[in-house]
Amino acid sequence: MISTPSLSTNFNQYALNTTPETLQVLFNKIKLKHYEELYEPEADGTALLEDDLNAVIEVLGDSDKPLNHLRYIWMTLILSLAVEPTLEYYDPNNSLPKIIIKLLEELLRTTINSSSKSISIIPDNLDYLINNIFKSHKCYFQKEGANFQAISEALDVFYNAMRVINYNQAVEAILELLDDCLEGYAVFPGSYGRRELFDWWLLDVVPASYNLLPPKLFYVVEGVKNKEEIKLRQTRLLNKISNEIKSSMPKLILKSHIPYNNNIFTPPVKMNIGSFEYSRKINNLSEITQLIGIK
Repeated sequence: MISTPSLSTNFNQYALNTTPETLQVLFNKIKLKHYEELYEPEADGTALLEDDLNAVIEVLGDSDKPLNHLRYIWMTLILSLAVEPTLEYYDPNNSLPKIIIKLLEELLRTTINSSSKSISIIPDNLDYLINNIFKSHKCYFQKEGANFQAISEALDVFYNAMRVINYNQAVEAILELLDDCLEGYAVFPGSYGRRELFDWWLLDVVPASYNLLPPKLFYVVEGVKNKEEIKLRQTRLLNKISNEIKSSMPKLILKSHIPYNNNIFTPPVKMNIGSFEYSRKINNLSEITQLIGIK
């Protein structure tokens, strides 16, 4: 069994609601670029989206490991919430997105609270969970009008959200998650509106993640049923957790030098749709907490 330590670092050195100069300089450069990957007609092939995504994530992770990891998980939660409506559209009764979002939420709360509560991960159980979270993959494609690419890439977002739990895999997982969202169909299908989505991530989600704050606006694609209700629900959740982080900051003074545990679960295998065919469905948070050992 592998236990993740509570976050023990001095947060007084970090001011919320600030953007470091390195990120601001990067934002200013990227804003002037155009990308073929985002279907921009002005793109001339000189700017590569992958390179600039890597550059932004590198700057985002320029602090100590616990704080970096907290920011990675926060960004993952925001993007997972943005993808949730895709799977809700094809199967509103599937609890998979809410279960994983709840797991990220609990992980953030556990990390910021300096208490005896800890998260223990049993690698074999988490491997089992990773297989189970895709149990519904096959049944999605039995639905009339299902979009294979949108469903696959939305599920891949939640798969990579689980990988972000491991600090050593977090950067790779976030980059894959961003590929599914920005270039893929995880948030919405088609090419129209790609730059708008990218700008929301770059200019709103990245600063919000750096400061552990909600984005100023929550992105929900046009045409989604109950759009304003979804926006309100997601924003309330992020505000609630962000307020908990801010209220916990005075408690997060350095108490001891605890080595940060990078290896929360074993290295992932390539996602194989066929391997999920006979997995059973996980229906509630209690099952997920039993599997990974939230205490």
